[in-house]
Amino acid sequence: MKKSTLLSLLLFTGFSHANITPLPELNEIKDYQQLNSKILTAGLPTETQFNTLSKAGVQLVINLMPDEQKDSHADEAKLVTDAGMEYVYIPVDWINPKVEQVEAFFEVMDKNRDKDIIIHCMANYRASAFAYLDQLRIGNKVSMEDTMMEWGDLQQSLQKHSQWAELIEQVKAKYNL
Repeated sequence: MKKSTLLSLLLFTGFSHANITPLPELNEIKDYQQLNSKILTAGLPTETQFNTLSKAGVQLVINLMPDEQKDSHADEAKLVTDAGMEYVYIPVDWINPKVEQVEAFFEVMDKNRDKDIIIHCMANYRASAFAYLDQLRIGNKVSMEDTMMEWGDLQQSLQKHSQWAELIEQVKAKYNL
């Protein structure tokens, strides 16, 4: 009996195979998009929406929005950890995004593939672009238009924000995507 109890504990603790529960309240998060059962992208959640994310099973919040950006939360890390989730901050300048920031993001994603994750910025532009590149890098066949749908007319948006088209092409070239 003790062996089966121990085996059960080993099998069912320490491993996270749960998926994000699609609570209706998640749709209220700015520019929310569920990419798959383990990854969400979004614009900036409100302070109370971090609790909703936690209830839905999100375990890790990755914030790509610089703290000095208008409308950022005064202490997002505390909001997230108080809601029972982990927090990673990778500030990405909208005007000057860098390959090194994408690589830092890849490293975080690689270390946390077993977790349910939300990636956010202000309006789900940075978040969806980084998520798109990560999904390509790990071999998932994803549509740029679907993954980055918050950009609207993608070709027009990438022409207007050419620094992002350049970043995406640089990362694709570096990783043979």
